[in-house]
Amino acid sequence: MAHGKSQFAVWRCGKCNTVLKTTAYNKTNNDSITKEVKKYCKKCRSHNIAKRKDAKKSS
Repeated sequence: MAHGKSQFAVWRCGKCNTVLKTTAYNKTNNDSITKEVKKYCKKCRSHNIAKRKDAKKSS
């Protein structure tokens, strides 16, 4: 799991807005983090652009 100053991100499908994946990254080195990635969506059954939405992780 992420340690230190980390930010959680939720990847959502660009077409149907379904949550695809939740990841963590370092907030201080956020310049190299991509905001759009092409991922497979099970609901759409195709590869679409997934957009990153920053969120807080609830336990």
